[in-house]
Amino acid sequence: QRRSPPDAHLPFRDLQIWYKVRLQQKSYHDSSSLGPVFTINARPPDRTWEYGRHDAAILQVDAHHEWPSSGLVGHAVVDVRLIMCPVSPKGIRLVWSDRFLVYVQQFDIVSQRQASVDRTTGLHVLNRATRASGEFLGDIFPLDQIKSYAHLVPRFGETADIRLTSTNSFHSARSFLLNKYFDKDFYYALSL
Repeated sequence: QRRSPPDAHLPFRDLQIWYKVRLQQKSYHDSSSLGPVFTINARPPDRTWEYGRHDAAILQVDAHHEWPSSGLVGHAVVDVRLIMCPVSPKGIRLVWSDRFLVYVQQFDIVSQRQASVDRTTGLHVLNRATRASGEFLGDIFPLDQIKSYAHLVPRFGETADIRLTSTNSFHSARSFLLNKYFDKDFYYALSL
């Protein structure tokens, strides 16, 4: 676990914060063709969204594997929590200035009996990745490593928790299904 002390010096004082980003993923069959625009939200809590509004995404973690042709190999499913850009102090040019970053929390893919997907749905099962302490596992990456929107569906089991709503289910659910059926190119990428 990497932890900086609370008084660690950072080479900047201010951050620009963005609440959403739009992206296009490459077509599975023609990498020179772009698909539809997707919006990924990273909004803080407000009156409507008690826990904030965060979307899931596919993040490239290994430069040797390209999305969508390599599927999830070399990629992680993440919850985008913060979109930011460090602001350089006057007179100083930081390496990260003009480079957008994302703070994300990772999901683990849960192996199913003798398969990598749920037998009934054909979908990957995800749980939030946690440290030994129970804290969610998070890290900071360059924004350009986000390669696609990811559609997650809460996994209910035999009965759904009646407390879940459209504004709290992403926060409250512990297990999810990675929906490969929401987009044709996403379907091909996850069907490798």
